[in-house]
Amino acid sequence: MDKASMESLVGRSVRVDRGGPESRSGKLLSVQQDYFVLYCENEGIVYYKKDHVKSLTLDSREVSDVIEAPVEGEAPPPVLQYFEADSFTSVLQSMHLYSVQINRGGPEKIEGVIVDATDDEVTLIVGKEVVKILPFHIRNISYSAKNNSNEQNNSNSSSSKGNRNSRNSRR
Repeated sequence: MDKASMESLVGRSVRVDRGGPESRSGKLLSVQQDYFVLYCENEGIVYYKKDHVKSLTLDSREVSDVIEAPVEGEAPPPVLQYFEADSFTSVLQSMHLYSVQINRGGPEKIEGVIVDATDDEVTLIVGKEVVKILPFHIRNISYSAKNNSNEQNNSNSSSSKGNRNSRNSRR
């Protein structure tokens, strides 16, 4: 799937793959050269590597997902914030010290905290183990907003001990 054809689907509801543990439906938020961003109602933001996706399905009968004018008196829908970078590796680097889930299901699903990410390997802390993963085998990744708010609260409570660097990427 090339970037140009996928960009025409941004803002639309799509299904990634036809079935299996990696298949999800959601709103396509962004398309980059080697990955895309999908908002899934139950899971939040999921970053998919394009080279592992077998199909992308759009229901041509569905038009309800096209952005509509807000109804008078209703609050506008929330703006979804997510990491956007030039490459999938840069997205992984933006998630440094975030609690993440790599792959949605099956035997390759893993949850942990990213401590390093390069083109050659991604290092996670999983419980008391250090796990190194080859980036090629990562199909998708998402991070836990719950743990990130705890991280922010902890940094605020320890601000008397020293300031923490702020992140330049979107959340």
